Amino acid sequence: MTRYRLTYQLKNIALEFGENDGKYFIQLGHSSTGKILNLSTLPSYLTERKVIIIDSVKSGTGRTPGKDIYSDILDPLFKELSIEHEYHATKSATSISELASSLKDHKVTIIFISGDTSINEFINSLNDSEKGEIAIFPIPGGTGNSLSLSLNITNPLDAIIRLFSAGTTSPLNLYEVDFPQGSHYLIANELGSPVPSHLKFLVVLSWGFHASLVADSDTPELRKHGIKRFQLAAHQNLSRDQKYEGDFYINDVELNGPFAYWLVTASQRFEPTFEISPKGDILKDELYVVTFNTQNTQYYIMDIMKEVYDKGSHIKNPNVVYKKLDKNDKIQLKTKNSKPLIQRRFCVDGSIIALPETESHEIYIHVKDNSQHSWKLYIIH
Repeated sequence: MTRYRLTYQLKNIALEFGENDGKYFIQLGHSSTGKILNLSTLPSYLTERKVIIIDSVKSGTGRTPGKDIYSDILDPLFKELSIEHEYHATKSATSISELASSLKDHKVTIIFISGDTSINEFINSLNDSEKGEIAIFPIPGGTGNSLSLSLNITNPLDAIIRLFSAGTTSPLNLYEVDFPQGSHYLIANELGSPVPSHLKFLVVLSWGFHASLVADSDTPELRKHGIKRFQLAAHQNLSRDQKYEGDFYINDVELNGPFAYWLVTASQRFEPTFEISPKGDILKDELYVVTFNTQNTQYYIMDIMKEVYDKGSHIKNPNVVYKKLDKNDKIQLKTKNSKPLIQRRFCVDGSIIALPETESHEIYIHVKDNSQHSWKLYIIH
């Protein structure tokens, strides 16, 4: 059993919530065990701003009776504490983008029950004719929850405690990738809507092995396995040669392919123990590139992945390039012989992008600030 206790002095409320036998619970009163949080006041981002909860109900392994963090815990908790809020559960693939594009509140707190992809989609869909401040808080509900992990939030229950105890907001640093005209979102290897020429991301942009395993894991059959779907897709990809031809430029420094693994990230971890960028800090406006070339040996990719799981020891591997990218750097990737679809798939915070069906491509990467159009974005931590 996992048990948390919360007291709110102003209303003389004592309650406990947690998980028992695989199901969430909440009740008034409390026992003598469990983590305790004593509140004298509620955080201003829950009382002085409009509060919106966005629940991406299909993310991760979905929501089930007894294991629905909003209806089982968060909603009754907010009612006891008299925190007014709007709740939006996704009903279609466009629910989040429609909500973002229609947002008119100039000072708002948005709590996401989702993975990284939903937050990215929201930010990129914000209306360019409106302006305001948005404070974001992630409750991990997806398959990939790197933003939550970057704040040392590993599960939904801990997230709720952090929501009330954090008290701090910092700029949510954004990054931008310029894709060639004619790029499209890819859903289960089928072309979707066009991608804007300037696309923001907050966690990761990848190509090669990482992008391929994310793309190939996006099937109903694999999604039901939760985070294990990435391992299953990884083994599928290891059955073929991981060779992605191209060259990467950081100012005047040129890194030549072919690459097996290539990504830039602001995050430290993609999974609780998958420490891809040990120096990463989501609260700093820094990206790190992690890349290594295709090799002729059979197990080199898995050997390096094991080092990633070993507290990020891969950054000491001489075959791995690990380098910080700064705001003023000119960052460019040129692909070659990349007409086959499998060679031109990119991952942007969990979404898959297919570049146009041509033999070569150029993409540009920029370290930006916490702005999207006239909106300023912040992270609660």
